[in-house]
Amino acid sequence: MQALQSPVTGDQLLRPKSGRKPLLPRNTPATLVNSNLTKLKPVQKWIGVDDDSNKENRPIYATPTKMIEPIDASLAEELSAIRKKMERLRLDRERTEKMLEERDLVMEMQMKELESRGQIQKMLEIELDRIYRLNQLHTRSIRVSPIRSLREKEQQKKATKIESTPQANHIFNILFIRFEVVVLKLTERCAVFF
Repeated sequence: MQALQSPVTGDQLLRPKSGRKPLLPRNTPATLVNSNLTKLKPVQKWIGVDDDSNKENRPIYATPTKMIEPIDASLAEELSAIRKKMERLRLDRERTEKMLEERDLVMEMQMKELESRGQIQKMLEIELDRIYRLNQLHTRSIRVSPIRSLREKEQQKKATKIESTPQANHIFNILFIRFEVVVLKLTERCAVFF
C-alpha cells in the first residue's frame, strides 16, 4: 500500500475509488451538478466478435462424470431408500386390509349367531307361553265349582279315574318337565343377554 504524506492530510492510506462522489456543499446551486453530469460521457468499449460469441449454436458437452458420480450415488441411495419405504408401506397397507377383512368376517359371523339366538329365544318364549297357558287351563279344569250338577260329578269321577291311571300321570309329568326345561333355558338366555 502506498502512503501519501502531506502537511495538510497527514499520513493516509490510498484507497481505491469507489465511484461515489463526495457530497456537495449546501449553498452550491443545482445547476453546477447538472453541468457536471452532462460533461461525463460513458466510456465506449470495443466489442469484438470471436468464436465464443456463437454460444447458442454450440453443442452442450456433458459435464465431467467425476462431479456427477457423488451426486448420482447419493441420488441412487435416496431412490433406493424411497423404494424400500414405499414397499414397506405397501406391505403394511396389504396387511391392514387383510386384517380388516378378517374382522369383517368375524363380525358377520357374530351377527348371524346373534340373529339365530334371537330366533331361538322367540321360539322358546312362544313355547313357554303355550306351556304356561296349558298349565293354567289344567288348573282351571281341576277347580271345583261350588255348585255342581250330577253330570259334572260323574265326569269328575271319570276324570279322576283317568288321572289316576299311569298314562295320564306320565303325560302330565312330561309336560311339566318340558315346562321346567324351557324355563331353565330362558333364564340361561336372559343371563347371557344381561
